[in-house]
Amino acid sequence: MNSIQNIQQLREFLTVYNTLSERCFNACARDYTTSTLTKDEGSCVSQCIDKQMLVNRRFMLVFAEQAPKALFKQGEQSPTEAIKSASATKSEPVSPPESTQTAIVEEKQQ
Repeated sequence: MNSIQNIQQLREFLTVYNTLSERCFNACARDYTTSTLTKDEGSCVSQCIDKQMLVNRRFMLVFAEQAPKALFKQGEQSPTEAIKSASATKSEPVSPPESTQTAIVEEKQQ
């Protein structure tokens, strides 16, 4: 399972890298008569990469903040909260919310 996750992470990284490269190349490369970037093109590429990385970072922060809210409906405990409350009361283990179970089943089907 670990190697499958590694392959998926590599694919995601390569997709982001290829998209970034293509966007910045299309936006900045103007002179195809030389084998190196001109000073203006180099500056443009640096700014483009910086901007894209900042946007990607911001996107990931927003996603990390919003994903749990979307996965766990209001009023349902998150798996972490369920574990904490179960260990605090020393009762039977609490199963994850139905929304989590559904997400796991859907993920396995893909």
